[in-house]
Amino acid sequence: MRALTALCALALATGLFCGTMLSHPPTSEARPGIGIDTRELTLRSHLMEAEPCDAN
Repeated sequence: MRALTALCALALATGLFCGTMLSHPPTSEARPGIGIDTRELTLRSHLMEAEPCDAN
């Protein structure tokens, strides 16, 4: 009898949890990162002063 009661309680809790997640899911409050401004990096670089790169 105790096992049946525990099983029913578990089924009820699982059902309520799933119902809550389907009706009112949690929302994310994360915001995207700013990122890297490649245009600014390109404009600030001094390509004539740079040393040649070796592709090996």
